[in-house]
Amino acid sequence: MVLSEAINSYCLSHKLRSGGKRMIVADQLLQSDGYIDGDALWRSLRSNGIRISPATVYDSLNWLVNAGFAERILSESKKNLFGIKDRFKKNT
Repeated sequence: MVLSEAINSYCLSHKLRSGGKRMIVADQLLQSDGYIDGDALWRSLRSNGIRISPATVYDSLNWLVNAGFAERILSESKKNLFGIKDRFKKNT
């Protein structure tokens, strides 16, 4: 299932608003290769002209993890890194 469809379906079944900043963060996370930390993701969004706060990025990342769309790992330097789960990637 395509990530955007899965998120929309999840939001509909849980009576949540879909789209918005969560979808933007999810799309950018999907485009990143592998795992990325929240600050790097925020900088990437900002460099693409998207106005979003670091807090919104982290809230969205935590929501994606809790909803089962992304996973969080701890790097060797003790940073949280985030990545979209394989089943939501287009190539798998």
